[in-house]
Amino acid sequence: MTLDTERKSFRGVVCLHCKAPIPVPAIVRSMQETLRNGPGASRENSPAFNLRCSSCHKEKPYRILEIVDFEGIPLPVAPFAQPGSVRTSRLDGMTNAAKA
Repeated sequence: MTLDTERKSFRGVVCLHCKAPIPVPAIVRSMQETLRNGPGASRENSPAFNLRCSSCHKEKPYRILEIVDFEGIPLPVAPFAQPGSVRTSRLDGMTNAAKA
């Protein structure tokens, strides 16, 4: 009996802040394929894009040439904290009037 184990992998970059893998969107992957097939791909003229890390929520610029293959599946994106109420304290009928 043979077990076929599928190796899951994804393309991404390493977070410059926390070193976690960040998956790149499909549009960036397609741009990378276009540049790979085109003439004159070098580090000096590599296009840059911004990505936000799902672990530390920091956004940094990355180059197309920094994209690498990672083993496994990408971590799910953690949602940002919900904003708190705009008004945190009650005024109990008092108004903020300017003093003359």
